[in-house]
Amino acid sequence: MIYAIEQINNSSLLPNVKIGYEIYDTCADVSKALKATLKLMSAYIHDDLGYDSNVTAVVGEQASQVSVAVAGLLTLPLMTQISFASTSESLSSRYKFPSFFRTVPSDKYQTEVIVQLVSRLNFAPVGIIGSEDEYGLYGAESLNEYFNQYNICVEFKEILPADFLSNNNFQEDLKKKLNLWKSEAIVVFTQSSYVEVILKTTIALGINRTWIASDAWATSRELLSLVNLKLSGRILGITCKSNKVPGFVEYMNQFVNQNSTGASFFQKLLLKYPFCPNEEQDCASFASNPINQSCVIKKCLMDFIEKYESYETYTVYMAVNIIAQALKILLQNTNSTRFPAWMLTEKIKYVNFSIDNTTYISLNEDGELNIGYDILEWKFENIRNISTIGEFGQNGLQLVAGVNPENYSKMVTQFNCYKSCLQGYELTSADIQCCQTCKPCAKNETSSGGRSRCHLTTSTNFLEWTNGFSIALAAFASTGLLVTLVCTVLFITHCHTPIARAAGGYLCFPALLSLLGCFISIFFFLGEPTDISCMSGLPLFGLSFTTCVSCILANQLRIFVGFTFKLKLAHWLKRVNKPLVIMIAFASAQVAVCVYWLVMRPPHRNIQDNIIGCEKGSTALFAAMLSYNALLCIICFLFSYMGRRLPELYKNGSFITVSMLIHLVVWIIFIPIYIQEYEIYERVIEASSILVSSYGILGCHFAPKCYIMIWKKELNNENKIVEHIQDHYRKKGITFEQ
Repeated sequence: MIYAIEQINNSSLLPNVKIGYEIYDTCADVSKALKATLKLMSAYIHDDLGYDSNVTAVVGEQASQVSVAVAGLLTLPLMTQISFASTSESLSSRYKFPSFFRTVPSDKYQTEVIVQLVSRLNFAPVGIIGSEDEYGLYGAESLNEYFNQYNICVEFKEILPADFLSNNNFQEDLKKKLNLWKSEAIVVFTQSSYVEVILKTTIALGINRTWIASDAWATSRELLSLVNLKLSGRILGITCKSNKVPGFVEYMNQFVNQNSTGASFFQKLLLKYPFCPNEEQDCASFASNPINQSCVIKKCLMDFIEKYESYETYTVYMAVNIIAQALKILLQNTNSTRFPAWMLTEKIKYVNFSIDNTTYISLNEDGELNIGYDILEWKFENIRNISTIGEFGQNGLQLVAGVNPENYSKMVTQFNCYKSCLQGYELTSADIQCCQTCKPCAKNETSSGGRSRCHLTTSTNFLEWTNGFSIALAAFASTGLLVTLVCTVLFITHCHTPIARAAGGYLCFPALLSLLGCFISIFFFLGEPTDISCMSGLPLFGLSFTTCVSCILANQLRIFVGFTFKLKLAHWLKRVNKPLVIMIAFASAQVAVCVYWLVMRPPHRNIQDNIIGCEKGSTALFAAMLSYNALLCIICFLFSYMGRRLPELYKNGSFITVSMLIHLVVWIIFIPIYIQEYEIYERVIEASSILVSSYGILGCHFAPKCYIMIWKKELNNENKIVEHIQDHYRKKGITFEQ
């Protein structure tokens, strides 16, 4: 705080104005905090406006219960109070505490992060330990509510009494309960002094759990240094995101070589609170023997920085800067430096700035900053430290690369409480509260891996291969495959003929190959659905159909360019007339959609009401895939319409128009039927729509060409084609010179 004030006073932020400070030690005690608050408010007791008071804003307190008491008094003159660590939800009430602000988010957000972390790492069951104060009581209750919303079973919620630290009976009672509790993970939402007793007890008892720390102790170096801490189990923590205070380490380092009385504050602090575990004498001798200070004080300094370089360092720094920015706004609107405290409080609400171009500062409607959270893990290897394994922000809970949730929670806990079952088993309640076990499904039941319950297996719960619809669909798909293969052979043997070139030339082969993919996709809709078949059917059709239509579209553009006689338009079109590039470009967009679909939220097997089917995963991406195919068909349709005046034998426009309309009409009809959810027949409807679309292209685009190749060979002649084209344009009054 002192550093932040000196930095502001040495800047041009507040010209001709210096900020001062008074320091009161509340000892984290409510009564002492109230006494100090009354003292600094003495001017307001004698002067309603408070013009005689030098104090216009308060930074603190740390503990929520103390901040609540202080905020109640400071509300009377509407004096600004900015806490750097108090997170109790009760302080968010603007009605009760209109002049209270904070540079940390309330526990409402912290508890949500903890619950999401527990859910993500699949800890089950869980326990909650809170304390009988503003912080622990509200936090424990909020956690319990969120866990219920996420359907996470809470084995216990223990609230430690206010005199827990001084009452051995309460500590003995907790020891007995720790031996009885079976929770895999225990969230401890209380102050670090309470946590120290809990951890020391678990170490002594040999109790191994996953402990989840609230921000009150998530970065505690004292607790991290406890003897045999590793025996207590894994410790994860939640803390506000933080940055380094710009220039603070350099500011602290100036004391290393400073002999003047300017360093007396820091010297006295070291004398009173030695931070070197084994060097108290050396630190104490610093003041009397400054010649030997260089190495000793540097060691003490580094320990001091390590101890206090936590997120609270940054939140204190932000608090001072918010007051300074509000003061700047106020002084721009008044010529006097004498003003009542409520005027500064009003300006705090409009503060909007950034610190070092890294942290954007703007208080929300509850008067607090929400800059997100870091997810921490305590490491007990060679060197004890606290590392960041994830974060929570606008994009939700994100774990850093390399952090695997499965490493934190296995399929079964140490108390044989199961979280998921293998295929053929279901979860059922055990004798222990919040504990489940796996039991085999009955002979007429089935389940899939990770499912919580078995389902009846009947002959009608999926589209069996022996079903009449399955047989019909398989027959039509097989016929389509056979006809497509015959067409492919014909196009290979007649690839240099005019009709084959008119149909697209080399583009016919990827189009025919794609049609094969469309017909093959039908077989993924038949039989009992699996995750693989669900992931294959619709995406395979989407990619195949897009590729086929892209080939037809590229050929349509080629024909349109070839018969365009408007010189300016023809010149521009010929520059973009690259059929292969066009085909690849159009197909690539669908590839991106389908790959994103399969990676992010792929279709998967789903059992609902004894019906085994396929869940689409992302309905939005499924709709995007169909919409993109529809868009390509519409473009094809438009090209066919624009080329309606071209020679019919060459362009085959009417047939292409019909095939595109067939696809559009079929899938428009499919949408309302799909919404109705016809259970196992939903798969029949999907497969039928794919068959009709595929036969539409096969029958309208390729079949007429094959007919000419086999039974109208005389038309498959270049001279005949030229005569047909000349005759077409002669009828329109356009003549050709030989």
